[in-house]
Amino acid sequence: MRIKRFNENLEISPERIGEMIENIKDLLTSLEEDNRTIERYLNELENYKSSSSKGNDQIDDSLAAFQVVKKNIEESIDKTDTVITNLNDYKENDRQYLYTENK
Repeated sequence: MRIKRFNENLEISPERIGEMIENIKDLLTSLEEDNRTIERYLNELENYKSSSSKGNDQIDDSLAAFQVVKKNIEESIDKTDTVITNLNDYKENDRQYLYTENK
């Protein structure tokens, strides 16, 4: 016999899912704008990159750090898009298990 957890039968209303999706879309738009801003700064800073073989200066280090930030934002955009897709699917098709345990 399987014992259900307390919150296993709880469902999120379609209205609440819709609200969440709209708010997450706003977040996605903001992330995309931030990504474009970072890209502009990266392009500008590239013009001031050190040509010295002695090592990295502050601009070089800033470029490297900003490239990591840009990569993380791009990953965040991808994951946020996945959240929107999953919530839309939940809203339209109800709960479906994406991954199941093999026992």
